[in-house]
Amino acid sequence: MAERFLSFRYKHSIKADPVRFSELASDHKCCLICMPSKLNLIKPAAEILPAIADTFPNRTIRILLTSNVDPQSHEIIKKFVVIKPLSYDLDSFSLPKKTFIERVAAGGLAVAIDMDTTPNFFNAVVALRSGAAIRTAFDKGVGLPYYNFILGVPSAEAAPRVSYRAMADILGNFRL
Repeated sequence: MAERFLSFRYKHSIKADPVRFSELASDHKCCLICMPSKLNLIKPAAEILPAIADTFPNRTIRILLTSNVDPQSHEIIKKFVVIKPLSYDLDSFSLPKKTFIERVAAGGLAVAIDMDTTPNFFNAVVALRSGAAIRTAFDKGVGLPYYNFILGVPSAEAAPRVSYRAMADILGNFRL
């Protein structure tokens, strides 16, 4: 019920203006990558982090982890700035509080990438409220206003690595 209410509220209160990638080329704001919540998808998603860092050079890459993975135990993830929500960062609906969003978006965000392949309302709200000009994710039925750049649905037969590699290739076409 809370998800429906918030979805209705955001659809009518957020404007989704066109994004000009060329204007973002001179902007050096950070890039936020929301990792999947399922533990079995963390490793394949993390493997494309270096490719995403190459796509968005000269930017700080922030990783949002909502699962119970220790970032220091993963060789690729520990190279980036990791943000994990704590219990006091969540409201009564387990959504991010305003203070958490401010911490995530400190210094501004140019791009927010949601790596979850299933609907993850927490990541969607963080991407939307962070103020990122480009908010991208796989097509998982969430769409506007949360994301303004939707990538194709990963096929059920494809390995997660294949889906994430396709995401990295598509984002690579928009090198900023």
